[in-house]
Amino acid sequence: MLIETDYPPVRLSQAWPPVISPPPPPAHREHRFKRIPLVGWVLAGILASSRRRSHARQELAIVEKEIVDQLEARGQIDNWVKKNNWFNTPEKQQIALIISEAIGLEKPLEEPPPLHPEDPFGPLFWGPFDDLTPLIVGLEIQKKWNIRVPRESISLAWEGDWTLLQFIEYCENCINDA
Repeated sequence: MLIETDYPPVRLSQAWPPVISPPPPPAHREHRFKRIPLVGWVLAGILASSRRRSHARQELAIVEKEIVDQLEARGQIDNWVKKNNWFNTPEKQQIALIISEAIGLEKPLEEPPPLHPEDPFGPLFWGPFDDLTPLIVGLEIQKKWNIRVPRESISLAWEGDWTLLQFIEYCENCINDA
């Protein structure tokens, strides 16, 4: 589907989701602790957890900066939700505004960004507070239309590499089915 906007969709230079932390080198303390029953296993687990968190922070900080830079490059477009022909219903327009505001809160942005229908769901909904964006979107949709977006749909969208347009259409179908 060809979609016309004044800006391109978010594209990541790295694979999403980021790679899992590599294993420690053989001489690392973590390996030595694993040989000690109970106490060593606990210490090795703590070291492994710390190593994974540190790696994830480094990897995800790069991805977040890349996303924020692309969203900021779009600038502010007055009434962007009504200028795009893919928001052809009031429900889609409202859902897009809700998502934009949630992304603006999660990412370090001054204003909610204009969205592109082919923006990837996972990277935009990911953030340092992790579940905040999907939670805000779900609660706002529930408040506005008195329906619940199933939590499984967020997982489905995340694992299925959905675009924002696919997620917005799914939410619109939930609203229309209610």
